[in-house]
This record gives sequence, structure tokens and C-alpha cells, in this order.
Amino acid sequence: MSEPRSVAALLSVAERVLDDSQQLFEDHDRPRIARDLLAAALSLEPEFDFDDGFDASFEPPRRIRERYLAFVARRAAGEPAPFITGKTLFYGLEMSVRPGAFVPRPSSELMVTRALKRLRALREPIVVDLCTGAGPIALTVAHERQDAHVWGTDISDEGLKQARGNARSLGLSNIYFRRGDLYGAVPASLRGGVHLITAHVPYVPVGELGDLPAEVTEHEPVFTLTDQSDDGFDLMSRAISEAPGWLRPGGWLLLEMSEDFAPRARRLCRKAGLEDKGAAMDDDRLSAIVEARAGTGRR
Repeated sequence: MSEPRSVAALLSVAERVLDDSQQLFEDHDRPRIARDLLAAALSLEPEFDFDDGFDASFEPPRRIRERYLAFVARRAAGEPAPFITGKTLFYGLEMSVRPGAFVPRPSSELMVTRALKRLRALREPIVVDLCTGAGPIALTVAHERQDAHVWGTDISDEGLKQARGNARSLGLSNIYFRRGDLYGAVPASLRGGVHLITAHVPYVPVGELGDLPAEVTEHEPVFTLTDQSDDGFDLMSRAISEAPGWLRPGGWLLLEMSEDFAPRARRLCRKAGLEDKGAAMDDDRLSAIVEARAGTGRR
């Protein structure tokens, strides 16, 4: 087999390698991954459109070709693409990414969409993002609503370091990151005054970690995946049961999880005295956003 030289040949080889990988989630768009990695190897903008007039017969220099094929091999072995390229696009924002935190994923963009909808009619809202990690949700909400005051909390120093770095890069002055366990890092002065709480807490049952692909288990800290409980609901239950004490009347709690966890989470919201507002899902049904609201006290 001849060495791939042209862009078309390189992409063809990359897609075959990625298709053969057993270390990636099955729902990944392999052609998109191949193109994004090539854009990175060529130092082009993320998600560059190779179908828009780009010459597929172009032959990059050997060092670029070798760099690209090395990227593909690393991705096929399970290494997350943002760790390979050092950055990712989330809700249209470019964020730096390093190992040590949960990788921002497109499936979490639904959380941002739902959060912005719930904030639409509010002025200068107060937002709390629990288990913020590298802060993609908090950062995006703060960017889209620069009148908001956004607080992100996490137990991970590395995740918070990345979040703060991205806040500086994005020029955001309305976001604050604090280290602590769930609500333990939220300023006490905000109790009863929060308009919106978002949370993507670790929820994989400890016995199911082995079912996850290598791109997760071998590259992301275990504490970002599971709370070490048998059912995955220890942290989820706390995030829900403590929410009413922080929300103002009419405030919202939004929780991201897989679809099969949503019914139980909704029951816990009702048990906590919150109004169950259902679960939103995107077209791919990769994640569900359970939505609950604090009562307004009106009759």
C-alpha cells in the first residue's frame, strides 16, 4: 500500500483507522474526527470545512503528514481529541483543554441551551454550576449572559485552574470559580437567592466503569465519572435535596445525565419539594437535562 500523501488519501486512511478502533464511543462521527485532527495538524481553524473549495489533492509536507497520522493513531487508541490538539470548541467558544479534568463534550451544549432559555427573562441573574470541572457550562453561560454572575464549584484544583485560564482567555469578568464539595464552595450570602443551578455530577455506578471505552476510563480522572456508589446517585441526591435551600422562589435546577437516569432524578426532585418540569433531550438522545423549579409561593 502506498504512503498517503494527498489530503484525500490521508482522510481516507484516518477514517478506516478510526472505524476499526474499539476504544471510542460508537456514536462518534469518525469522518468529523478525521477532519478536525487534520485541521489541527495543518494549523487551521477548528472544524475547518474541507468540503468548501479545499483542494483534496493538496499534499502537505512530510512532517505534517506524519504529525497527522500520529494524531489519528493516538485518537484511535482512545486519547480524547482535545488532549491531542490542546483545545476544543464548545458552543462556538474555543477553550484550552489538558488532562486532569472531564473533557467538554458537545452533548453538554444542550445544558447551555436550556440554561439560557430559563434565564431569558431575567436581569443580572445569579447562576451556580456544580461539578464545573474545566468550566465549559459556566464559561459559556457567562459569555452569553455577561450581565449574569456565575459561580462554578469543583473539588479539583486542576479543573479549576483550566477553568480560570479559559475565563481569562475569553475576557470574562463575571465568573468566579471556587474549590469545594458541591454547595460547600458557594458563598453563604447567595443562599436563597440563586436563579439557576446547573449540575453535571458524576453518576456512573462504580460497577459499570469497566463498560466505558478507553477514551474515558484511561484518560479522565475517576472522580469525574463516578461518586463510587453502587447506583451512581449519592452526589445526584445531594445536589437535588440541597437545591431548595439555595434557589430563590421560581429558581431552576438543571441536571445533566443519561436518559435512563432521568425518571429517578425527577422523582427525587419532587421529593425535595421542587416542581418537576420534565426532561429535555437533543435529537441524538445522548444526554437528558432534567429540569425542576422552586415554588413561587403563589396560589
